[in-house]
Amino acid sequence: MARASIAIAALLLGACTSAPVETAAVANSQRGGLLYDTACGACHTAQLHWRDQRLVHSWEELVGQVGRWQAVAGQRWSARDIQDTASYLNGRFYHLPCPMQGCGAPG
Repeated sequence: MARASIAIAALLLGACTSAPVETAAVANSQRGGLLYDTACGACHTAQLHWRDQRLVHSWEELVGQVGRWQAVAGQRWSARDIQDTASYLNGRFYHLPCPMQGCGAPG
């Protein structure tokens, strides 16, 4: 119950920000993790992200896949939600170079 409350609070906080993603200098991977756990984690396992046949090989592809699958799942995420979730996945699984701070890119 507490995890659901945190996820809802994160979604509400995200909905209140008015800064467009293009001007965001820092991704919020912690918030992205909450979004992922809430909307995607029930069906996805870690194996999906590290399998040999994965579809993601660049930051742009990762953002595109997150955007695609959140829509398939019936979510209505903002561009910021997608960026934050891609940041979480990048830090946890992919370690791809990316254009912003906080996106889990290698040092």
